[in-house]
Amino acid sequence: MTWKKLILIGDSNTQFAHGRSGWVNSISDLFQRRCDVINRGFSGYNTDQIRLILPKIFSEFKTETVCGVIIMLGSNDSTDQIAQIQHVNLEKFSENISSIIDFIINWGVAENKIILVSPAKIFDEKWQQVKGPNAFHFDHLVKNYAHEVIKIAKNKSVMYFDFRQAMEDYGSEYHDLLHDGLHLSKEGGNLLFKGLLPILEKNILSDLQINFPDWKNFSLNQQEIV
Repeated sequence: MTWKKLILIGDSNTQFAHGRSGWVNSISDLFQRRCDVINRGFSGYNTDQIRLILPKIFSEFKTETVCGVIIMLGSNDSTDQIAQIQHVNLEKFSENISSIIDFIINWGVAENKIILVSPAKIFDEKWQQVKGPNAFHFDHLVKNYAHEVIKIAKNKSVMYFDFRQAMEDYGSEYHDLLHDGLHLSKEGGNLLFKGLLPILEKNILSDLQINFPDWKNFSLNQQEIV
């Protein structure tokens, strides 16, 4: 028996999401006994780098086993140009995100099983306190990348959650959603999960069955379980 896979692709806000923010844990809980949630988050990576490793990420899976893909990128691409290794200009970023989606669709995942998430807002004051002169992430820069993600999602007819907009709708206390100004807090992880939940339930969870029967349906001397 091969369990279905839900693959998450992103940067540090995905890689670290089993910890403080916990949003990947919430997704794993939602899909328990239905599929494996595979975290392929890479701290510090931009879309240039993700695009290079994408074929290697998918090489370990079979098309028929992948039930969905969540992509959240752009925070590192949008860094100030002084951050040469991380910065990717908006035009190239758009090309990269489009290429990543095209690869996944051509690999065999349907458009309605792909979810694009716009990168989170940044609380500049806090992040600058943490990083000092090495703070190259700024909210006014990531804003354009977030808007580009939603535009691409619409053009490609894939699902999307505008996380940045949800954070803006949270109001003036949005900084509570970020524990250090850049990375998500528990509250931020909860907001992201709640935004993804209706899409996941409608487009992915509804197609999956619980693997193996409930124990209460077993007989006293059960010899086989299918």
